[in-house]
Amino acid sequence: MISINYDDIKDNYYTLVSNTKMTKFNNKTFEQYYNQYIKSKLNNYSLKDILIGDYEKLLEIKNSIGTKYNNKNNIIKQFFNYDKALSKNFKPKLSKVQPKISKYIESNLDIHTCYFCNIDFINKFKENIYKKDNYKNSFTLDHFIDKGTYPYLALSLYNLIPSCYTCNTKVKGTNPIKTLSPSSTKFDFDEKVKFTTFLNNKNLEISDEDDFELLLKENFSDSYDSFIKVLKLDERYEYHKYKVIELINKRRDYPDSRISELSKITNKTIQEVKQDLFGEYLSDNLHKRPLSKLIKDISEELQIIKKEKNGKKLYNK
Repeated sequence: MISINYDDIKDNYYTLVSNTKMTKFNNKTFEQYYNQYIKSKLNNYSLKDILIGDYEKLLEIKNSIGTKYNNKNNIIKQFFNYDKALSKNFKPKLSKVQPKISKYIESNLDIHTCYFCNIDFINKFKENIYKKDNYKNSFTLDHFIDKGTYPYLALSLYNLIPSCYTCNTKVKGTNPIKTLSPSSTKFDFDEKVKFTTFLNNKNLEISDEDDFELLLKENFSDSYDSFIKVLKLDERYEYHKYKVIELINKRRDYPDSRISELSKITNKTIQEVKQDLFGEYLSDNLHKRPLSKLIKDISEELQIIKKEKNGKKLYNK
């Protein structure tokens, strides 16, 4: 639902992983071991392609190599070990690197809400309020392309989506989402898909959640249909109809004429009065507050704000 940009942190991510020492193999670096033993098995893709190739590059790699390494135990799974520990049936080439990757993303990405659903906070927090730099994170890292089926993409930065536990474990799991990833530069969910109530009641006489629908509607295409269905977004946002009712009630109480009066009385602009009353968020800050896309889209539907043009909100006067 919310796009994610890894471009500014990808180079240091590559350094972090590629320079990791493999103590069981004469302290070879991860990159050295890859070039000597793994690269030829993965159609000679470079380690950079694998670790920090953009989402489109990952799709190319996935389609080129396929699923031939998805069996329970093989050298590819042992090498690209994300979170498995040593056991009788699994002998990793490298100890699980998930904690290291999570810490890196926590420290270098401004994370607030789930990139899949925008319902839950997934921010970092202090483990002890009296200690500096003592943080833990509340996000999970979902593998957009399933790491069990495509283990060579288990450590790929653009395949990792910071998400809430519900999205990652309860609803998505290993189910494929047949659309663009939030890490893709082409991900335009916010522009194409809008929350709508389908309200025909001009007087906004709504008193109960059963009086209206709340659905995500994509105009002129269905490219994000899988995203909505796999993550059960329509079903999960049903609970948050209360937020829509709050907006509807406020809009009924504060029509444009009343807002203009308040603007004159307070010497504030129309925009400032509406921000005070309705508390909506700018599009470039959608990731900072839960339900911010819902509030923005319904604010447009109720004509609190006009639909965005060139990334900017236009306020009704």
